[in-house]
Amino acid sequence: MSKKWKIILGLVAVLFVGGYVMTNIIKDEAQKIEEEVNRVYSDSVTLIHIEKMDQNKALVFYEWGGMWERGGKLAVAQLKKNLLGWTFESSLSISAREERRSLAFNEYAVIVGLALHSIDFHEIKIETADGEIHTATIIENEDSRGRYWFYIASEEESEEIFNASVYMMTKDGEVIEEIEKPDNDPLY
Repeated sequence: MSKKWKIILGLVAVLFVGGYVMTNIIKDEAQKIEEEVNRVYSDSVTLIHIEKMDQNKALVFYEWGGMWERGGKLAVAQLKKNLLGWTFESSLSISAREERRSLAFNEYAVIVGLALHSIDFHEIKIETADGEIHTATIIENEDSRGRYWFYIASEEESEEIFNASVYMMTKDGEVIEEIEKPDNDPLY
């Protein structure tokens, strides 16, 4: 092969790699994450919240299969970042019939649930058997009749969190409702 062809092939390779890198740099993280979730689920996916765990790990909260009140599901997926972008690792879904679900990922545990907008509550409290009280994060979802909530614990705390009592509270600290633990929970 002549020197001229080697230079041309080298330039084509550099342009190809440079174009790939620039395409990935230009896309923002949320878009890349949403593309990965859409790749896994062929149904329509609505991204609701991204919780970055560290530089290379994220939990993604999304609805798939339509809106929750029309039979769709809330799902939580664990994604990991590598050189080529974000990759799907595992997930759980919660349907309209369930009030809460739990899942142990590799390094942490997640408990997630849904509360209807019609219920006037201020916060979700999680009380473990040893008396520790944690506050769940609430995700407001304007496009749905429900608000989602989640709590992330370390892997060591997973058993306590999965067996914890979960309460819907008013601003005054009054318990409105206890969110029952499903019979099939936790999923390990």
